[in-house]
Amino acid sequence: MIALPPVCDRSAAAALYPEIAESLGTSALGVDAGRVEKIGQAMLQLLVSAARSEGGITVHNPSAAFTAALALTGLELVILEGGIAA
Repeated sequence: MIALPPVCDRSAAAALYPEIAESLGTSALGVDAGRVEKIGQAMLQLLVSAARSEGGITVHNPSAAFTAALALTGLELVILEGGIAA
């Protein structure tokens, strides 16, 4: 499981990219979005790419800010396609 930081800006996306890329496979990658307070375009792009990978991603504990950003950008279906885990 990869935990997203409170501020998911470009530098956070760059820092998490190697870990996310290495963790992708045939099984869904767990992403904990419970601490997200702010999320930017770079992190959203990284999550879209991961969601479209073979195994996809499963979002756990999405914060209100995370959910609002997905609704604002219209990315709910792309990023949450695999569903939200409790």
